[in-house]
Amino acid sequence: MFSVQELRFAQKYPFSKIAKQIVNESDFTVENVPREVFARARAMVNAAFTDQEYSPHIETSMDVLRNEILAFPVAKILVSIIDRLELYRKFSVLFGKVVFTNLEKEKNEVLIDMANDFGLKIYLSDPPYFVEMGLADYLTIDLDENFMKLVNSEVENGRVFLPRSEFARFLSMVVSRDLRNSLPIVIKKIPAEFKNAAQESEAEFSERLRKSFSKADFGEIAPEAFPPCMSKIYAELINGINVNHSGRFAIATFLASIGMNLESIINAFRNTPNFSEKTTRYQVERIAGIKGTGYSSPSCDKMRSYNLCVANCPVSHPVQFYSQEKSREKKEIVE
Repeated sequence: MFSVQELRFAQKYPFSKIAKQIVNESDFTVENVPREVFARARAMVNAAFTDQEYSPHIETSMDVLRNEILAFPVAKILVSIIDRLELYRKFSVLFGKVVFTNLEKEKNEVLIDMANDFGLKIYLSDPPYFVEMGLADYLTIDLDENFMKLVNSEVENGRVFLPRSEFARFLSMVVSRDLRNSLPIVIKKIPAEFKNAAQESEAEFSERLRKSFSKADFGEIAPEAFPPCMSKIYAELINGINVNHSGRFAIATFLASIGMNLESIINAFRNTPNFSEKTTRYQVERIAGIKGTGYSSPSCDKMRSYNLCVANCPVSHPVQFYSQEKSREKKEIVE
């Protein structure tokens, strides 16, 4: 019998040893998922699809807490059935954010215990730092945020020194990495309820994505088939984020390569800071080959060199990813 404190910890950290123990000792199977568990699992998946924050119910009811814990593996199964690399990334990032929010409120011992569970060798440090760790451990994650990059960190004698908040962020990124690497889950017999829920969530995502990108007329272009890197850049553009030059070049060449029309490509840049239609039109016309020889979309290797890769896709080129996703969708429609 687990205590309320143990259940609440497992609820906040559904990947933890205690959470796995709770799942293993339950009578939970894919054939008998309670309705409440399934509803919470779908909420997790939809939150990931829509880039919304996911806040687990803070409860003292043991039944509610247990349902929340069981919902996590169910959500992983749904994500695996949908089988979109972009969703794998979004799902792992979502829970990384949840973990970071929770860790900032925890006692120091919790952060240290979690690091030990992940097999990280850490040492308590002197203020203003909280811990120090070897470079080998620190470099096992993708350091997307500038303040976490090695050049912006305190390094001495092969060790990286981290304040408490940065260490909590580091742990959350380890969680994201391990969760992403655990997907997809292979299920031999998928119950119809899971298949139907996955199809509904994916259809809602595709429709919502088209609506969120409605400033551009996609026509036959399928934004839901964009590779994770291009989906991320495109979303940043239309939300007015100042994407760097490499990112702007990459998305413009990609959109031109998959057949998006000139006006729609230009519209994608309309919310960017200091937007100039004249300049954007000139550059897009050259990129698309309307005026000039044109440019090819960067390969995955080139995207990595630009530091724009966000997922380990099983392709060598973003356009290849898009083509495969489009073919998969057509096959599903026929079937």
